[in-house]
Amino acid sequence: MATAADRDTLRLADTLRNLFYTPVYVAVGGGFLHRQGLDVHLSTVPSGVDSITLLKDGTADVLQSGLSRSFMDLDEGNEDAPVHVAETNQRDGFFLVSRTPVKDWTWNHLEGSTIIPVGFTPVPWATLRYAMKSRGVDVGRVRLIEGLPAEEALSRFRAGDADYIQMVNPFAQQLIGEGSGYLAAGIGTVLGYVCYSSLAVSPSFANDRPDTIQRFVRGFHEAQTWLAASEYEAVADVVAPFFPAVGGETLERSIQRYKSQQTWAEDPLIGEDGFTAIRDILIDGGLVKNTHAYNRVVRPEFALEAMKG
Repeated sequence: MATAADRDTLRLADTLRNLFYTPVYVAVGGGFLHRQGLDVHLSTVPSGVDSITLLKDGTADVLQSGLSRSFMDLDEGNEDAPVHVAETNQRDGFFLVSRTPVKDWTWNHLEGSTIIPVGFTPVPWATLRYAMKSRGVDVGRVRLIEGLPAEEALSRFRAGDADYIQMVNPFAQQLIGEGSGYLAAGIGTVLGYVCYSSLAVSPSFANDRPDTIQRFVRGFHEAQTWLAASEYEAVADVVAPFFPAVGGETLERSIQRYKSQQTWAEDPLIGEDGFTAIRDILIDGGLVKNTHAYNRVVRPEFALEAMKG
């Protein structure tokens, strides 16, 4: 345990409060970062705010983000694009939920249907589109209701305006639990390993405060190890304070599904294969223009040091 003199304050932000980012909440709520001498203040990026501006203007020190944000920033010629120091998710964490029962469901059922894709960030649609193409779906035969914030998307799905909705947990599980929808597919099971989500810092923060980042990544790795070894009920107990409006059964079922799909990375190292996979999906989807190099976007030395034990 670090002494009072060793303690450091760290401002951590998630882009959306959801169970896909469970490793972050375990690291904070489980005390793993505190034991590394870090007093962490966790907040959520305000609606309508470009998340990486929080790193650039100094509002946040560490951001739960994705490689996509750095790729797009570099495409725009911004040399101060965030660098990524730890992997959070190694699978896509979004689900396709159907309005009708899904017995004998196949991906080709999507042709001729209406889907509400995630509207508050473009990456989930890019990965869903890629999964659909890989399963032989004619994407041109799918109607989209685009650009909806999460609450409006859920409301319109419940009202019957679409055949399917693409949603993350706990919201997808809430729809299933209340009988408003049926699980058709987990997109992560189709795509396999992609570095979907990670923890980013500004290049200046990485250069100026490497000891702080090292302690953060070490504590995060300990949280990952605990998460991988723990039953979903224990995980739900730790993260419940971050989701006061979500019932215990929904939390447990959501976490159980994510664990069964191996959604969360078990160590902080961003693999070059996962890096390349998400980069190529984003290029295919038109979100990223250039084949940015691993070492331009990733700072792996913090993860490698943390993994030494």
